[in-house]
Amino acid sequence: MKSLHLLNKFKNFKKVDKIFRVRKALSRYKKIRLDKNERLSNFESYFINKIKNKINSNYLNAYPEMFVLTAGSDMAIRNCFELLVRSRDKIITIFPTYGMVDVYAKLFDANQVKINFNKKLELDINKLIRKIDYKTKLIIIANPNSPTGTVIKNKQIVSILKKARQFNCYVLIDEAYYGFYNFTVLPYIKKFSNLIISRTFSKAYGLAGCRVGFLIANKDIARRLYKFRPMYEINSFSVLAIKEILKNKNILKKYIQETKKGKKYLVKNLNKLRFSYHNSYTNFLLVDFKTQRLKTEVWDSLKRKNILIIGKPNVPGCKNFLGFTLGPVKYMKLIINTLKKFK
Repeated sequence: MKSLHLLNKFKNFKKVDKIFRVRKALSRYKKIRLDKNERLSNFESYFINKIKNKINSNYLNAYPEMFVLTAGSDMAIRNCFELLVRSRDKIITIFPTYGMVDVYAKLFDANQVKINFNKKLELDINKLIRKIDYKTKLIIIANPNSPTGTVIKNKQIVSILKKARQFNCYVLIDEAYYGFYNFTVLPYIKKFSNLIISRTFSKAYGLAGCRVGFLIANKDIARRLYKFRPMYEINSFSVLAIKEILKNKNILKKYIQETKKGKKYLVKNLNKLRFSYHNSYTNFLLVDFKTQRLKTEVWDSLKRKNILIIGKPNVPGCKNFLGFTLGPVKYMKLIINTLKKFK
């Protein structure tokens, strides 16, 4: 009996072992990184110097002082799981979406109901709404969504919120790409007590290396979420960086404008070269290369130039697509100059 007890002591390992996570050991530094939707251009020297000039010993030997933040939006999502989801609880998600949603669903042993995109990257919102019932604890929607680049209209989100409210169900809207897409459900926070919003400083603000995200919710749910925070979520350098970038909002505005200009250049030239693509409301674009052979040739050509791209977007109907992070024109020219060789 004792040996059987010992065998069952860590039986949850079986559940964890079934979860597949890709481990990438190769360095991405000193490469042109068009693969993870980060800021492409360097920050201006004046901004870097502002941060450098404020660094002192306190940033090394003292704990950081901060508001309620999270280590990226993925930890914000995890906090919602920790508060709201127990083993076998029903959650509703869209698929495909941000990869950590599926990981957390498995780790927390949730009964996950997925609403799938079709090959035209359309989502059946009515189907999602029909799936909401008294068993549903949490609904998670990224808007805009990654890896599809699509959006759900605010009117449809309101319909989801209303149905969820009837069953005392929470709705988490991940707005990681806010800035590149300016519509937000933030105005509905006071109206819907079941609404939670997650955001990040990694995308539009360009501070992916700082790993800073945050949650927005009404006072009651925010107070409960606060109890799940670790003693110190992020480090002192990250706190300093976000404080400085919030004081210099022109950096955000300028980079968004440069990215939109770069997207316009890329789309114009893709049309000239007769490459199809899915429109995106984010800072990445999915481009169709029609055949596996051409897709592989483009991938290899860019790789030889130390240009990293999204090789497997894992999107329905996008078997022969490659994804490209959007940014200023000079980076988009690298893509177009390569694609011209294949036409």
